Amino acid sequence: MEEYTGYVLQIKPNAKLSKRILQNALNSITRLLQESEKKEPRNLMKLLDKSTRFNGVVEFENDGVPPLHPEETQNYWSLVALTLTAIVLALPNIANCHVKGLLSSMKEGLQFVRNIEEILNANEELVKAREAARHVWTDVEVYCKWLQIDLQKKTRNGKTSKEILQWLGEEAAKTVIQFKTRKNVSLDHSPCKFTPASSMYIISQTILLHCNEQENWPTDEELFEWIATIITDLLCACFTKLPRVITMRCYDDAIEKREDSIRTAG
Repeated sequence: MEEYTGYVLQIKPNAKLSKRILQNALNSITRLLQESEKKEPRNLMKLLDKSTRFNGVVEFENDGVPPLHPEETQNYWSLVALTLTAIVLALPNIANCHVKGLLSSMKEGLQFVRNIEEILNANEELVKAREAARHVWTDVEVYCKWLQIDLQKKTRNGKTSKEILQWLGEEAAKTVIQFKTRKNVSLDHSPCKFTPASSMYIISQTILLHCNEQENWPTDEELFEWIATIITDLLCACFTKLPRVITMRCYDDAIEKREDSIRTAG
């Protein structure tokens, strides 16, 4: 009990807490820890086992793929992860169980990623970009669509993975080019489509470049595993920020927000 006494919010710095109050506080902490254990993200943990290093943090983009717009927005964890997931959904010949497993893992993982981004990346540009990513993720997860594009349409028409990657890049480029042709419009007013499209173009072209550099074009299963590993590496790298975020959550200066912040950290 003495261990947790210093973490109890007090009105007066020198006030002594009764044993009853301390016991109630300890009980609350115990319940919170027990609830967290019951909500263990099993699908996410299974996905994270794929990661052995952080190579994926640099593999999703390549200097050989220049941006289509000079005002290219900064990439961030959730946008890159969901863009890669959208690409996976469009790949042909991938077992449904593998796709569902990745979607379940991403759903659990994005909850942590969003909390990390909310605390560490609070500038206005990234806030708008995160909101755009939320809308895109809903369409990807629920409707298997990306910016209203049916991700599995080409797969059903018998297209190869190379043709699908080219198609996704072309569709993304169209959206970015449409933005470029509009006068007097800044990125602040068009994050909903421009930001995800810009990310899709860079990532899809990077994957194409990677595959073309191989001696043989990878099989659909090999491509799936490679992209899934990149997603895993990105999530693992992002999660290294969790200790800092938890500390910042628990030490929220606003008393009225302290309880909710601590529960979120738990």
